[in-house]
Amino acid sequence: MVPNKKYLLTASEMAEVDRFTIETLGLPGCVLMERAGKAVADAAWQVLADKAKASAVVLCGPGNNGGDGYVAARHLAEAGVGCQVFLLGKPEKIKGDARLNFEIWSNLGHTVEPFAEHAIPAIAAADVIIDAMLGTGAKGALREPFRTAAQAVNRSRAHVVAIDLPTGVDADTGVCDPDAVNANTTVTFGATKIGHAFFPGREQSGHLLVADIGFPGRAYESIGAQTFLIDQHMAAGLLPKRPRTAFKNRCGQVLVVAGSVGMDGAAALCSKSALAAGAGLVVLAAPAQIANSIGVNLHEVMKLPLASEDGMVAAQAWPEVEAKLPWASVVAAGPGLGQGNGPREIVFRLIEKFEGPLVIDADGLNALAGETDILKKRAGKTILTPHPGEFSRLSGLSAEAIAHEPVHRARDFARKHQLHLLLKGAPSVAALPDGQVFVNSTGNPGMATAGMGDVLTGVLAGLTGQIAAEDALLLGMFVHSLAGDLAAERMGELSLTAGATIDTLGPAFKLLQAEAKMAY
Repeated sequence: MVPNKKYLLTASEMAEVDRFTIETLGLPGCVLMERAGKAVADAAWQVLADKAKASAVVLCGPGNNGGDGYVAARHLAEAGVGCQVFLLGKPEKIKGDARLNFEIWSNLGHTVEPFAEHAIPAIAAADVIIDAMLGTGAKGALREPFRTAAQAVNRSRAHVVAIDLPTGVDADTGVCDPDAVNANTTVTFGATKIGHAFFPGREQSGHLLVADIGFPGRAYESIGAQTFLIDQHMAAGLLPKRPRTAFKNRCGQVLVVAGSVGMDGAAALCSKSALAAGAGLVVLAAPAQIANSIGVNLHEVMKLPLASEDGMVAAQAWPEVEAKLPWASVVAAGPGLGQGNGPREIVFRLIEKFEGPLVIDADGLNALAGETDILKKRAGKTILTPHPGEFSRLSGLSAEAIAHEPVHRARDFARKHQLHLLLKGAPSVAALPDGQVFVNSTGNPGMATAGMGDVLTGVLAGLTGQIAAEDALLLGMFVHSLAGDLAAERMGELSLTAGATIDTLGPAFKLLQAEAKMAY
C-alpha cells in the first residue's frame, strides 16, 4: 500500500474539488479565495521584504484567477507595497467571489486600470509581477490582450509570481504557448496540477509552492483521482525494513539474464545496481564468453555461463536458466541481451514459466513488440520499463500520442495488460494495474546517457526482491533519479555517467532513510 499520496490533478478534477467544497460541504468560495490570495501575497512578500520602496504590478483576468489577484494586491498594499492593478477584460464580466474582491479593492480607494499601452512601462519598472490572468482553465493559444501582457512580463526583470499556473501553460499537459509567462514562482492551491509536473510547463512554473487553503480530504476523495506525484516523503515511506537478524538469502535473490558480445556493460551495470539497491545475492546469467570475462569487474556477482550463438544467449540454454528459477525471488531480463532468436526464446520462456516477479527491459521489450498478448500468460507480477520508442513498439501508439498524453497512455496499457509499467522520460511515469499512475519528481538531463536504463532495471530488481512489486516500482523510479541528481551535484550534468549513478545510490538511500526517521 502506497503511503502519503500527493494528488496530481487535471484542471477539471481541481474544479470539481472546488465545487464539492463550496456546494456540498458549504465552505464559502470567498473564504477559499481570501486564503489563496493571501498565500500569493506571502510568496511575493518574500521577494519584496528587503526593498525600501517596493512596487508590484498585478495583472488580473476576468475570472477567479483575477479574484485571487485582487486579494493578493490588497494584502501587499496593506503591507506598504505600491500596487498597480490592471484588468485584462471588461469589468462587467467579473462575477461572484472575484467581483466581491474587485469591489473591496475599489472600496479601499484603489484603482483597477484597463490593460493598455501605458501598462507596459509599469510592468517593466515593477519589482514583482503577479500573473493573475488566466489560471488552470485556459486552453489553446493565447489571445489578445493576454499575449501582449505575457510578452511584456517576459521582457521585464521583475520576479514573476504566477497564480495557480503561468498564463499560457496548459494545466493538463504542460504544453506552453510560445509566449507563455515564464514564472519565477508559481503558487498553486490544494494540489499540484499535471501541467506543473511535465515539461515545458514544469520549467515555466519556476519554484512551485502548493498552498493549503482548506480543501478537505473528503473533497479529493469525491473525485476518485488516480494520478499522484511521488516525492521524497512518499518514497521514504516505501523503504525496505531490514531486521537486525537479516542474512543474504532473505534480502532478495536476483537472477539477471542479460548481456551479449559487445554489450557486456549493460549486464554489469544491471547486476551491480541490483546489489546497490540492497539485493542479498545476484546471479548473472549471460553467454559464456561474457560471464567468464566479466568476473574481473563483478566480484560480488555470481555467474551462470550460458550456451551462446552469434554472441547471444542460445535457445538451448533454457534448461540452465530454468534450473535457476526456483532459487530466484525476482528475475531481470533484457539489458544488452540482443535481438536474435535465442534471446527472444529465453524471454518468452521466462514469461510463461517463471512465477515470481519479472522485470523486462531493453531487448526483452523488443522481443515483445507486436506480441504483448503473451504477457497474459504470466502467473507472477510483471514490470516493463520502456522508453517512449520501446513503448511505441509495444503499444502501437505513435511517439506523438505518447508524448502528448503519457499519463493516459501508460494507465491504459498497464490496466489492459494487468502489469506494472514504468514509462521512462522527463519525468518518468509509473502505472499500476489498478489504474493508479505516479509521476516522478526527481531526475535531470544528465541522465540521458548510455546505461542509465540498465541501472534502473537493476535497482527495480534489487528492490522487488525485498518489497512488493508496486512499492519497488515507485521507490526504484524515485531513488534511481535521486541518485542521478546527487551525482549531478557532485560532477555536473554533462559528465554524469550510469556508473556514477550507481555510486550515489547509497547516499540517495541514506537521504531517504533520514527522511523516514524525521516522519516519526
